[in-house]
Amino acid sequence: MARPLVYVSLQQFCEQDDRPRRLLEEAGLEVRVNPLGRRLRREEMTALLRDADGVLAGVEPYDAGILAALPRLHCISRCGAGTDAIDLEAARRRGITIYTTADEVVEPVAQLTVAMILALARNLPVHQSELREGQWVKHTGVLLSEWTIGLVGFGRIGRAVERYLRMFKPRVLVFDPALRQRDLPPAVELRDFPSLLSEADVVSLHAARRPDEGPLLGPGEFAAMKPGGYLVNTARGFLVDEAALLDALQSGRLAGAALDVFQQEPYEGPLSTLPNVLCTPHVATLTKTSRASMEWRSAKNLIQHFHASRQPLLSR
Repeated sequence: MARPLVYVSLQQFCEQDDRPRRLLEEAGLEVRVNPLGRRLRREEMTALLRDADGVLAGVEPYDAGILAALPRLHCISRCGAGTDAIDLEAARRRGITIYTTADEVVEPVAQLTVAMILALARNLPVHQSELREGQWVKHTGVLLSEWTIGLVGFGRIGRAVERYLRMFKPRVLVFDPALRQRDLPPAVELRDFPSLLSEADVVSLHAARRPDEGPLLGPGEFAAMKPGGYLVNTARGFLVDEAALLDALQSGRLAGAALDVFQQEPYEGPLSTLPNVLCTPHVATLTKTSRASMEWRSAKNLIQHFHASRQPLLSR
């Protein structure tokens, strides 16, 4: 009987530590790795993954059509927390088990979020842009204790962001329909969505939402935000209507933004050209320690799945 074949679709794998790959191979799994050095496109996935029994997955799309074209597949191990790129109902119907590394992403995403909030508070994007153009202009910043920060979503990452923010003593608001005030730490205030938007100097997104539900922030929400406010998004690109955000920034309704995720990646749109917008290329989880930990956990999830299920595999 053939060994289970695991396809690693990540554009980066074992760059800092090759133990996850060795772990898979020592467990008796055949390993193939994405040779392209970039995210797989939908039209490439059927050919590359057609023989895979399991996938160590990134954020490439596993919709119903793709899953139907991969009859051998019965395990997707996400190197990350989100499953919005996977049609979970289609996976359930086909008996495909989904794993994530939800715990491993919390600290790196929370730390980048706070770093972005601090950068906006001290006008770092504008200062860097103007200095590159030869301008020596000093823009007065703020202390975080002067700001009200609104967290949209208060799961593991939102709670970690709030813990990091405490030392800076901002006022913190939370919108999360699953929670009540008694579920929040002391001094953190629960708000409905419109109230949070109107009161917060910074709105930071940490929400879970399906892509087919549409953006969480569109023209109406940006119009409802506090004038001169800021947006931080380290969650998912589809949560934000990028055209509406561009309008809000160019009109001066919003003072700035910090974005790690975009609707289409790699991002090549106009938001990255604005001097008051800090853009990073979807790197919130990309630290040496967290990446190694995520890859290790993803590999362990695959191994445990195949050893526990002992499902008979189709002959290749």
